[in-house]
Amino acid sequence: MSTSPANMHDWQYERESARDAEIKDAISERIQDLEMSSGHGDAEQKLMERVLDQLFQSDIATGTFRRYLFEIWKQRSASTIQDKKKMARAAQVIANLLSPILRDIVSSDVRKEFDA
Repeated sequence: MSTSPANMHDWQYERESARDAEIKDAISERIQDLEMSSGHGDAEQKLMERVLDQLFQSDIATGTFRRYLFEIWKQRSASTIQDKKKMARAAQVIANLLSPILRDIVSSDVRKEFDA
């Protein structure tokens, strides 16, 4: 067996790294597609159903979601800067609740497609 640097290359690691990069890119593309979509498609609605189903498995997350959704409703006709800040904060909290679940579901679906 030759000990030249060409024979010491880890081809298995390179294949696995390429596959991991491909999966990561597919996840990013899927999330980017969701960000640009209108939100009216059947696929997006089913995805949001899955996200909300998972969210509602936690009483704390459900309570937080409802609280801030109510806050947005209360501020729906916000006219002052303070009220608009409250609405923006509520929207941010809701986004922070939903985004990790959304990423997990999309990541899981992509990994299943790649049999990873």
